[in-house]
Amino acid sequence: MIENEEAAVAAIQQCRTLETLDKMLCRFEISAPEEVLHVLDKCMYSPKTFFASAPETVEDEIEFTKQVFLTGTWRLNEYYRRMGIGGVKADTDA
Repeated sequence: MIENEEAAVAAIQQCRTLETLDKMLCRFEISAPEEVLHVLDKCMYSPKTFFASAPETVEDEIEFTKQVFLTGTWRLNEYYRRMGIGGVKADTDA
């Protein structure tokens, strides 16, 4: 369980580099693979990152998910949600 998950998600969503992302994960003591994947998916308003082929290891899955996060395309969902014109609902919206 991630302590203060909402604050962690909000802080991590501001990250733009791998270095700052890793520092935020460390700051919020998020290190277990399932926690890293959970919080990154939650940050991106996504229930699960899509993989064209299964990653070979959980470390590969985490690295790929971090790279998807850093592209920033997920941020469009937040703009859409704020404008009320669709986008993916966050778990907290349900």
